[in-house]
Order: sequence, then structure tokens, then C-alpha cells
Amino acid sequence: MGTEFNLAAIIYDSNDQHVDALLHSVAARLNGRGDRVAGLAMVLNEQGLRRKPMALQDLETGREYSIAQNLGKESQSCCLDPYGLAEATGALRALLEQPPKLAIVNRFGQQEIGGKGCRAEFLQLLDAGIPVLTVVKRKFVTQWHEFSGGEAVDLPFSEAAVQQWCDEVLNK
Repeated sequence: MGTEFNLAAIIYDSNDQHVDALLHSVAARLNGRGDRVAGLAMVLNEQGLRRKPMALQDLETGREYSIAQNLGKESQSCCLDPYGLAEATGALRALLEQPPKLAIVNRFGQQEIGGKGCRAEFLQLLDAGIPVLTVVKRKFVTQWHEFSGGEAVDLPFSEAAVQQWCDEVLNK
């Protein structure tokens, strides 16, 4: 990975930090000023919180992809629907045909650590030279650093810090 490896993650500690709203806000601001930002982020409810059941939203088209499966009230298992997630990743692969200035990938988490989820799309976007912004829960930071070879930028949960990184990447 060369010097043009533009990858950053907003590192967050808990679901009380509204990282999904931050991704939407940054994308809207950058798109509003004419910098094309596209990708996937969690669908938000009217309060700006992650909607339940979980769904991803294509930031460019608004299309929603359900990524939750109903396992029943008593289930303690992860409700992530791998088929819904696989369908949603098609929106990321489509960015390779018409590259945006910045791609947003919903998360780097348990699925990506296991070689699934959006892992391949992260690599494809980066190989195409498209800068990528994502979020990573602090408990996955070690695996994130392994994935990125230590070349990714870790951003604090701060709109100003995220905006500064985006401005630097977009003005290269």
C-alpha cells in the first residue's frame, strides 16, 4: 500500500456515540458543496439514531437494504442477515464504475474481521484509488490496524476531526 493509501476510521467506544449520524452529516455536507460522496451508512430514525431493525442506506440513491433477520424474541444470536449485507455491498462495487471523491463504508466490524461483510469492497475501493471513510468500534482497533497494515488514520469521534481529514483527502 503506497503513499496514496487514503483510509480512515472514526473510532468509537459505545453505541451511545452517534457515529452513523456523523457519517450522514459529513456525506451531506460534502455532497452539498459539490464533492461527490457515496457509499453505505446505517439508516437513521427520526431522532437521528440507528433505526431498528437494522438497514443500510445507499447515500447516493437513498435505497435501503435490510440487513437484519428475525431470530425470535428469545434469541441471543447476532441478527445480522448475511444475504442482505451481500446485496447491499453491490452498491459499493458499483462505485468502481463511477468513482466518487470519497466512499463511505458503513463499518469495519466482526464480519470484516472474519473475512466477510464489506472486507472485499474495502480492498477494491482502495485498489481503485478511492479514499474510504468508515467507523470502527474500539474493541476491534487491533484487527483494524492489522487489516490496514497500520496505514489507516484513526479519527476521534469528532465532526471537526472527520471534516478536516476529508478536506485534506479531497484537496490532494
